Amino acid sequence: KGGDYTREQVVGHEIVEAAGGTVVLVDILQGFSTTALVHRARGGGK
Repeated sequence: KGGDYTREQVVGHEIVEAAGGTVVLVDILQGFSTTALVHRARGGGK
């Protein structure tokens, strides 16, 4: 998830961690979002 979330806000974090996994929060980069990706894929340009 993006860094605008906390670990506790990630749905299923307790399941991931109980199975030995790690929830990773990453920094948000301007222009790199799922919404922007879908917009470009649909021919919406940059």
